[in-house]
Amino acid sequence: MPALGSLVAAALAVAAMGCGSESQPNVLLISMDTLRGDHVGAIGYERDTTPNIDALADEGATFLRAYSQAPNTAPSHTSVLSSLYPSVHGVHNHGQVLDESVVTLPEAFRAAGYATGAFTQLVGETYRQGFETYVFLESPYDKGKGLGDTSMIEEWIGEKAAADAPFFMFLHSYDVHLPYGPPDEYRDKWASDYDGQLPARIFRTQIDRINAGEMEMSPRDYQYLLDLYDAELFRADEILGTLFDHLRELGILDNTIVVIFADHGEEFGEHQQWGRHNHSLYNELLHVPLIMRGPGVASGARIDATVSAVDIAPTLVALAGIETPDLFMGGNLEPLWSGQENESRPIVSEHKTERILISGGYKFFSDGRLFDLRVDPTEQVDIAADNPGVVERLQRELDDWVGRFLAMAGEVDTSGPVSLTREQKRRLRALGYLE
Repeated sequence: MPALGSLVAAALAVAAMGCGSESQPNVLLISMDTLRGDHVGAIGYERDTTPNIDALADEGATFLRAYSQAPNTAPSHTSVLSSLYPSVHGVHNHGQVLDESVVTLPEAFRAAGYATGAFTQLVGETYRQGFETYVFLESPYDKGKGLGDTSMIEEWIGEKAAADAPFFMFLHSYDVHLPYGPPDEYRDKWASDYDGQLPARIFRTQIDRINAGEMEMSPRDYQYLLDLYDAELFRADEILGTLFDHLRELGILDNTIVVIFADHGEEFGEHQQWGRHNHSLYNELLHVPLIMRGPGVASGARIDATVSAVDIAPTLVALAGIETPDLFMGGNLEPLWSGQENESRPIVSEHKTERILISGGYKFFSDGRLFDLRVDPTEQVDIAADNPGVVERLQRELDDWVGRFLAMAGEVDTSGPVSLTREQKRRLRALGYLE
């Protein structure tokens, strides 16, 4: 009998056959860290913050009600790359890494003959699994964030295109994350008239003072925070437009599946906090953009059904015609844009010991709170006391999900400690992830 290693090598060789660029689409998976879904024009935002993303959406599928599995970066991105819920994959903090037994999305593409590359602005090893090329992108700001330009990314893509090799790329940008400090020409687009107390760049220290009530804020001060956030987004969209133009110039855009999503949103006063995330499961943190464009994706589709970030990976492997890893928990989104399915999918998101379930128009928190999103989309009025039957039903449904998580978690052993260097801690502290 052949050795196991020989069998695996033979299987990978077969999987890689026929993976030339003519038959296999490229994949460009773009995470806009901290981007709220309701600040994207294609999802209904009134400001012209995302013209290039919107143009991409016009040629693809836009999911109007997509939800992240966590309100913070490490567990959310791990859920996207593994199609596992946080309770299952066990990555809750920066510096943790996924158990090697889990076959991730980039590993699935790599086994099918794809070149895999990650260009990320998160320090550490959290997302490295499955990527041949793994690049930490330095920010153009001394203590800030942002892509600045896409030259290094374009060079990598150009090399793959020249070699006629299909690629899977993960691009992670901190452009709209704190600190807010867009260049003057972008800030002036919406805040040229501002002459208040807040500085041109907003760091975590100012945000903490605002949330602690140490600063007397006017309505215009609060609007200024939104203005800076939107200016950062407009700048990021412009950079992405340059990248999309490069794909067109190479002649590979139409054979590239482009996915734009966010790991979580940001708070702007909906529940008394500003410029924060990572501590609640309200929709301002969970509702994220999800836009897909490319081979096999319907053009101009706008999908109102609720979907989850864990659905991204199963959709991509299906579109590329490669095998779905055994542990993927999400579902293929193609039936929603093809018209075979129109029902909302239940949403489960998690943060530490708290969970939420969105089902049938209701949002249920594991601590017993209940909101009717159809009439109260910003979750202001808890109706649990008046709807005990709904609470009981959704509690049972959530308990069923937790039971699945416990059973699946037995397949994964992510128990490693957080491992960060002093420099990595400094960078994460500047972004507000560490105290």
